[in-house]
Amino acid sequence: MRKEEIYAKNDLVFKMIFGNPNNHEVLIGFLQSVLDIPKEEYDTIELVDPNFRIDELGGKLGILDVKLHTKSGSTINIEIQVKKASDLKQRILFYVSRMITEQLPEGERYDKIKRVISIMICTDHNLIEDSVKYHNKYLLRDNESGSLFTDLLEINILEFKKVPIKDESILASWLKFLNTTNKEELDMISTKNSALKKAVCEYKKITSDERQRMLIQAREDAWRDEEARKKADIEDAFKDGKQEGIKEGKQEGLKEGEKNSKIQIAKKMVSKNMNISEIIELTGLSENDLENLK
Repeated sequence: MRKEEIYAKNDLVFKMIFGNPNNHEVLIGFLQSVLDIPKEEYDTIELVDPNFRIDELGGKLGILDVKLHTKSGSTINIEIQVKKASDLKQRILFYVSRMITEQLPEGERYDKIKRVISIMICTDHNLIEDSVKYHNKYLLRDNESGSLFTDLLEINILEFKKVPIKDESILASWLKFLNTTNKEELDMISTKNSALKKAVCEYKKITSDERQRMLIQAREDAWRDEEARKKADIEDAFKDGKQEGIKEGKQEGLKEGEKNSKIQIAKKMVSKNMNISEIIELTGLSENDLENLK
C-alpha cells in the first residue's frame, strides 16, 4: 500500500524540524535567508517551547509555531499557514501586538520593549495580492517619504506559489523544501548548504519513522474532522436561516425577507462562536447589523 505523502510544511513536521533544540543550524540557516539582522544575534538562540514532543499533543488542534528569542532579546515567531484564511492579516497583527505586550509586566517602562519579528509562510495560497514578490517585509514607515517610524515591529510574508521555478536562491530553496516530497528534488536542495542538508536529513528521518507517521496522520485526520464539522455547522446555519427568512419574507416582502434570512444565518453563526469577519464575508451584513444582534 502506498504511504500517504507527508510534507515538511505539515505543522507538526515543521515544528519537529525547526523547533528542535538540536537543530539550531537548521533554524539559523533559515532565519539568515529571511532576515536582515546582525549575525551575532544568532549567537544565543532560546526556543520558547524547547520541550515539544509530538505524542504530548493529544487532540489539541491549535496552530503550532516556532517562537524564539535572540541574543539581544528580540522575539521571532515563525508560522506555517497551508489553508487560506480570510482573517489571516488581522491574526498576524494580533500575534505581533501580543508579542509586544507580553514583554511588559505591569509598571514596566516602555523603553524596555524589544524588537518583535513575525515570519508567516503561506504554502498553498497567496496572502499579498498586490505584489509579485514571494518575500514581502513590512515595517512602520511613512507612506509618502518612506521615513522609518520604528523597526521594533517587523512582519515577513513568504509565499511559495510566487517562487519562480528557476529561482535557485537559498530562500527559494527553503520554500521548495517545505513544499515537496520528491526525493530527487530534496537531494538537490540538500546540496545548497549544510543547514538545508541537515533539514532534509531530519525530514527523511521523521517521515521514515512509522510511529511518527501514524501520530502525524492521526492529527491530520482530527484536523480534517474539525474542518468538516465547521463546514456542516455553516451549512446548517444557512439552512435554518433561510427557513426563518422565508417565513418572515412572506409577511414583510421579498427584500426584507432576504435581509431577515441573512440575520437568522448570522445569529446561528454567532451562536457557534464563528469569527465576526467570516460572518460578514459569508452573509454580506455590515458590522452595524451584527452589533444590533447583541
